[in-house]
Amino acid sequence: MAWRPNDQFIEGELDNSVPNKVTGWMRFVGMKEIVRFELEGNFHRDIRGAIIKLHGDGESANAEEAEKYMHGFSTTQTGNAGDITAGREPCDYGLAGSAYIEWYSKENGRVVLELDTEQVELLTQPIPACESEPIDRKKQNENMAKFLCGMAQACGIPETNAIAIAGTQAVERAKKVIANDKIRGMKLLPREIRENLPSLYSQDGKGGKAIVYAKYFCASSSWIWFVLEGEPVLDEAGKQEIDFKFFGLVDGLEKELGYFLLSELEEVSGPFGLPIERDLYWQPKTLAQIVPELFDKEGQK
Repeated sequence: MAWRPNDQFIEGELDNSVPNKVTGWMRFVGMKEIVRFELEGNFHRDIRGAIIKLHGDGESANAEEAEKYMHGFSTTQTGNAGDITAGREPCDYGLAGSAYIEWYSKENGRVVLELDTEQVELLTQPIPACESEPIDRKKQNENMAKFLCGMAQACGIPETNAIAIAGTQAVERAKKVIANDKIRGMKLLPREIRENLPSLYSQDGKGGKAIVYAKYFCASSSWIWFVLEGEPVLDEAGKQEIDFKFFGLVDGLEKELGYFLLSELEEVSGPFGLPIERDLYWQPKTLAQIVPELFDKEGQK
């Protein structure tokens, strides 16, 4: 869906001191040269007009894996600035305390860095928020719609399934082209969960002693999804991942074990249109700890 070189990002500097321009540089593990920026657009009001220094954790990344991931990433990034915010007040976009650095590159498409506010250092002071207007959502929707249509064409998806409608900028697209992680401000399946999650059927027979590795929920409903296992769903040729299948406990109308897909979690929304979110503070625990009423003292049903 988008480049997300968080794990490879070392440091960078972005400059919005000239209105409607974002320039600067970034360094990534896996790339010998510095990446230069020439973008059109502005930061969000919390940092608009400022020069910011970004600090990443990429120094600890595996160099060989980083080089593979960053292969094809251009050392010159031109295009449009997306949502760029440090998560400070006024928080017009995303979550307070969470920095979001997004741009739409002519060379590489949509690119996103998700950082903490502490990883964004102000080198100069921003314009007072009262002196500027919030980012135009219509323009940002146009950027996203254009990107999604390009993705659809690249995937061979008919234009009727990927339409950017002028005005409202409503976007209809195939299930595999999903942008809800942008809306919720988090990844539903980050790398650390993907790598630690046991494959399907690997916890069979453990009963209440089976470990729950992730929790998903909807803030406007009582539904909760507890994840025990999971693995990628591949295409017919068995080469490309087209979805991700989970097995776990679904606590909705009733509590029951079953399968569900990542695409379902990404697409479903609860009352008031709120999306499914991941519990960012979840720590692995046994199934019996979560629903002790379903198991006896030995951890069996």
